[in-house]
Amino acid sequence: MSNKTTIQKILEAVFQISGFDQNRLAQYLGTSYFSVVRWERGDIEPSADIITQLQHLIADIKAGRTIDLTSLNVNRTFASRGIRSVSEANTFEGVIAIQDDPGPYLLSRLKQGPFWGRAQQELGTILLEHVEAAQTVDQPVANGVSAGKNTYTYDAHTYHTKVPPQGIAQVLRNYLPAGGLVLDPFAGSGMTGVAALTTGHDVILNELSPAASFIADRFTSQCNPAALAAAAKTVTNSLAELRKRLYTTQCRTCAKDTELLFTVWSYKVICTQCSREFVLWDECRSYGETVREHKFLREFPCPHCKQQIKKSRLARTTPVPVLVGYKCCSKIQSEVPPSDADLKLISSIHANQFVAADFLPDFDLPDGVNLAQPKRHGLTNVKDFYTTRNLAAMSQLWQMIHRVEDTNIAAFLGFVFTSLYQRVTKLSEYRFWGGSGNTANFNVPYIFNEANIFLTFERKARSIVDHLETTAQSYKGRSLVHTGSATNLSFLPDNCVDLIFTDPPFGANINYSEMNILWESWLKFYTDATNEAIVNRVQKKDASKYQELMTQSLQECYRVLRPGHWLVLVFMNSAENIWNRIRHAIIDAGFIIERVDIFDKQHGTFKQFVSDNAAGADLMLHCHKPQATSPKTTMIEVTNVISVKDFLERRSGIVPMLQYLHVTRNADFDYRTLYSEYLADSLLQHSRTLDFATFRLQASDILKTKKVVT
Repeated sequence: MSNKTTIQKILEAVFQISGFDQNRLAQYLGTSYFSVVRWERGDIEPSADIITQLQHLIADIKAGRTIDLTSLNVNRTFASRGIRSVSEANTFEGVIAIQDDPGPYLLSRLKQGPFWGRAQQELGTILLEHVEAAQTVDQPVANGVSAGKNTYTYDAHTYHTKVPPQGIAQVLRNYLPAGGLVLDPFAGSGMTGVAALTTGHDVILNELSPAASFIADRFTSQCNPAALAAAAKTVTNSLAELRKRLYTTQCRTCAKDTELLFTVWSYKVICTQCSREFVLWDECRSYGETVREHKFLREFPCPHCKQQIKKSRLARTTPVPVLVGYKCCSKIQSEVPPSDADLKLISSIHANQFVAADFLPDFDLPDGVNLAQPKRHGLTNVKDFYTTRNLAAMSQLWQMIHRVEDTNIAAFLGFVFTSLYQRVTKLSEYRFWGGSGNTANFNVPYIFNEANIFLTFERKARSIVDHLETTAQSYKGRSLVHTGSATNLSFLPDNCVDLIFTDPPFGANINYSEMNILWESWLKFYTDATNEAIVNRVQKKDASKYQELMTQSLQECYRVLRPGHWLVLVFMNSAENIWNRIRHAIIDAGFIIERVDIFDKQHGTFKQFVSDNAAGADLMLHCHKPQATSPKTTMIEVTNVISVKDFLERRSGIVPMLQYLHVTRNADFDYRTLYSEYLADSLLQHSRTLDFATFRLQASDILKTKKVVT
């Protein structure tokens, strides 16, 4: 008798009759390869929506209908990486007009007070067209959401946290099947706007940060993809001579000049035992059989005194270049120590003034939770985040973008520029296997990668062109962006929106106003953090203040939402205190939490893979605004905590497992998914919650001693 689960049987049938492998199926579903592998192994179960898509796929194949990945609706809207659009080769026949002098700073060309573009003029029209309430549902939609991050749109521009828009689109269709007006009061990068535009809903995006508002404005705008590609080429071609001067090295094989791809820098450090200086790079590398096994050692002997020392305790002095990368006459990329000519070039760049002085991010870092570490290592101004070479390239590129006459094209070039974010700074940690990460904190690594600005800009321009050729081409609704605090939505009247979907700050998880300084110092507009809903000791905001600000924001949500309609709030935190605070804020605002389920982004972060205290899948809280105008209920009785043992014994289905694809660790129980289920159960029963660390410890004891059958 087969022990295969239902989903395993369905997948087996799909693979047999479709000819798809895991990658192609992931593309078809708009999900991740990692998720498909986990479903196939029986580690986790997908959402009901995914199962329905699989059943439809089987039916289509059996009926003889052709399955073409490039023409599927899901992939035409949210195209998965690996599917190239056929229009990519189209050329732009117009002219990208370049002014002799830079125009006004970019945001001054885009904003009118707190509104972006023509939002202030269009707001009244949109509200008039939505005087009548849209059709919605009486009961919360009982499906979780699974949505992968591997789409052109998700990759187009980095942000500290994003909800995959195809998952949001599913929620919008469920709650507003015939259209309506959507609001996101904590809009971030604008993914709710992207989702709404693709489903034909009108949407209002409110966001505290000017930088995030800019990103949201661009994500919800359109541009001729070929025009943007041509503009990016025009801008980089105009700086070709500077590019050659800054990023040239000599091929070690043929001795010809070739473009420098990157330079690796390592700090010199002081031994904690003998106080002598050495270059960290020279002593802490360890090479395995494959590049994934290469690593930097946490402990190693000092080259001078031979005593065992810990990397994390070593004081830094100055960074020095230790490796350069280029590609010339060999088929593979060359990575070699810098030559005398490379070192001479760096010295000459330091000696000359290549920077565009009026287009520098000259901003001293204030005190902050995430700003202390860079300041300790001498990065006290945003300018210090860049090597001299990259600061010159960035400032000249930024100035040239401001010389583009067409405001929309200039803004999209600015969108490409801001998408570079940390990957072109000293915060970009060097990885043996390539790539770079944009983490939601500022941390100066001991060994960092200096990327070629122009190559990185060109690569990110192609990503954004991909988004414009796929998702943005399908926009049908209208979007308005407003910069302001969610605690005051006075630009909106009472009872005017049909659905609120939002992903608010998760307590102290991410310090958005601090992290956005890197963007805002280029854009010259800064966040007013007075009413930023966050736990931040430097801002003197504790959990109580966070609850107060969230309550004010949710009261505004309650005011502008129509009676009988829904607020869907995505949230995750590993701390019991924050969960209690957000629950009270929702109830105190007047909402009723009718359902809680999982919004699975389907791709764990590296921190989730290796940290015992990082919580997992986000939860969706389905909150209802009652039809009646009775007084709001502000009292909830929170009962005792649900025991982990009782929870595990009551839950049905397989116990989810977590396989580590890129980390050498044995498979383990997926405690993060279990914790998300546990939180959902506790919130609906008005029970106290455990923090993730406590839950994991207790669940591990139970599962590994087989007190619960798995």
